[in-house]
Amino acid sequence: MKRRPPIWPACGLLFWSWASCGRSSSSEAYADSSRSAYSAGEPSLPEGMTVRPDVLLVAFTFRHEAESLEQALPGLKRAVDHYVAAATEVSHGGVSVRMGELEWVVRKTAYRDVVVHGVLEVALPESLDFWGRETLVATLARVGEQEASAAERANAGLIASFSHPRARLKDPEAHREALTKQWVARARVFIHQVESEQAPLRLVSCEPPGEVKQQPISVNEVSLSLTGLGCRLGLATP
Repeated sequence: MKRRPPIWPACGLLFWSWASCGRSSSSEAYADSSRSAYSAGEPSLPEGMTVRPDVLLVAFTFRHEAESLEQALPGLKRAVDHYVAAATEVSHGGVSVRMGELEWVVRKTAYRDVVVHGVLEVALPESLDFWGRETLVATLARVGEQEASAAERANAGLIASFSHPRARLKDPEAHREALTKQWVARARVFIHQVESEQAPLRLVSCEPPGEVKQQPISVNEVSLSLTGLGCRLGLATP
């Protein structure tokens, strides 16, 4: 397959926003037709700062069919507690839970669906390498499958579902100062490259940055970047 050369959109000079110029985050997979369908992809290049994730997140939902909210709550609590205990056992500690909103779904029959959402947070030890982290991901996924299967076999009106474990940084805001310094350094390099002695440039009308965005790369890497940070370039006056 003939690959097209990358096309980078132009950024203006005197009215220019310091932001990424439309880089695609997807990988373009290719392979020889004589080989299998599995192919190596081109890795995405992180736009900001790459750090090591320190937590695995698993979103979960438990749905209980009951005649009343009071009847459903004890069973939901037991189900969540059992899942957390099983996850704690296989991860050897470092587990916490953030519970979400409780939903009360009214149906036409006499029964109601009480739904509870939450997120399981499992600490990723710094000592774990890539394979150790992926093993923990697989183990937590297996625990979720077992809990869902057990609820289905019990046939007691309980349904459980779990997301695949995702590697994240628990406190991305801790890197805000370093990200800001990185942004300023890159801006200064760009200014130095495009300005001239007759037309010196400087940053003007800067907007304050928003949240620190994190983009997962693997269980070993998360890319951090500042959102909403932008400036214009103007002529530097004496």
